[in-house]
Amino acid sequence: MKVEARGKINLTLNVLGRREDGYHNLELIFQPISLCDLLTVEKKGEPGLEFTCSAKELENEDNLVYRAYQRLLEKYPGIGGLRVHLEKRIPYGSGLGGGSADVAALIRAVNELFGLQLGRREMMQLGAGLGADVPACLLSRAALGTGMGDQLTLIDTEMEYPLLLLQPEEPFSTAEMYRKLDAAPNLSQEYLSDRVQRGLESGNLSEICENLYNVFEEVVPDRDKLAELKALLVEYGASASLMTGSGSCVYGIFKDASMRDRAYEELKKDYQVYACRAVNR
Repeated sequence: MKVEARGKINLTLNVLGRREDGYHNLELIFQPISLCDLLTVEKKGEPGLEFTCSAKELENEDNLVYRAYQRLLEKYPGIGGLRVHLEKRIPYGSGLGGGSADVAALIRAVNELFGLQLGRREMMQLGAGLGADVPACLLSRAALGTGMGDQLTLIDTEMEYPLLLLQPEEPFSTAEMYRKLDAAPNLSQEYLSDRVQRGLESGNLSEICENLYNVFEEVVPDRDKLAELKALLVEYGASASLMTGSGSCVYGIFKDASMRDRAYEELKKDYQVYACRAVNR
């Protein structure tokens, strides 16, 4: 079977402080996008996982797909062997949640192939141990995340709007970005998620664009370069732009697909760009 592993962007991302367990309390809005990896998953007679990937450097036992299979096997020892091929379309080190999306897709596939009859809540609990973003990647529309980002409330919206993703050459390490944030305790905190949620619920794209926020923009290695990329997307017609997750991908929100497509045709000459859309269904 073939399973789409949809990526995500963050419309807001605020880090509220470090927890005693070393993790961080967050407030953020996840937005699923149409850009996705593709997993081909099938049973095989012998036990174990046979894993291949279009990006050969990711074809190893450190890949989250391996860890997800081992977690599933521990929890449900009756499942059999799997053959999985991952077609990697979401750039890694980008803040687009590609690894978490792959885990979520594998959980859905195993649930169906082996008839585990897991509900969404059970799959989310299973995925939470493999990454804070995995539960959100099991959802089909925007959600408000609190706690470590794993306490999720679905947002009542059916909005879909064009996006253009611009991926810089250098990916960012999530762990390193958190370390930088911890070392900069005087960052101003803004709470804008309620405004973005209101915009999603009312279908008001302007309200969403006016209130995008990502605290990690304050600690990127090169703030001038980030500002340049965001301004470039706006110059080519985006209503607003923001870095997603802990970076390094920057996205622009467009009012219509034709404007986005014109920007894509121009920017692809010099940058790695992806045309997609926000998905809420």
